[in-house]
Parts: sequence; C-alpha cells; structure tokens
Amino acid sequence: MENKEKTLEQLETARLKVQQYEHKIQLLKNRKNHLEKKADRQRTHHLCNMGGAIQSISKEADSLTRVEFYSLMEQIFALPAVQELVDAAMENHEMGGGS
Repeated sequence: MENKEKTLEQLETARLKVQQYEHKIQLLKNRKNHLEKKADRQRTHHLCNMGGAIQSISKEADSLTRVEFYSLMEQIFALPAVQELVDAAMENHEMGGGS
C-alpha cells in the first residue's frame, strides 16, 4: 500500500510540474507577442515620422496617388547624386552620428 501512495504522490508532483511548465510556456508566448507588437508599433511610428518628413518638405507630394508617389520615390532614389547622399547618411549612421 505504501508503494501505491508513493506512486500517487509522484504522479501528483509530476502533474504539478507539467502545469508549471505549461504556465511558463504561456508566459513566454505572451512575452514574445508583446515584444512583436512593440516592434510593430515602433516600425509604424518610424514610418509615420518618415512620411511626415516627406510631407513637410514637399507639400505637392501629398496630392499624389500611392502609385505616383512610389514611382516618384523610385526615380528620386535612382539618381546617382541621391544615392551618394544616402550612402553618406548610412556611413554617418553606422559611425554613430545623427539621431
């Protein structure tokens, strides 16, 4: 009889551990979701800031359709002078310059 009680106690201990691990897994999933949502919000905020900067520099671009705007951006960023400026800005960024 003592062996049966010991086995039941071990079973209960094992079930408790399973519950604890399931709870830990759920906490980690929740944390992952939170971090992913945070990253999405940060990206959206960054994109809105970039769009706002373009809009404040070129009020005319605001009246373009999405296709027209993308076409314009592709043409602008294909210009060698613009690409040089972008490369210089990236170098400055990688060296810790700017904000």
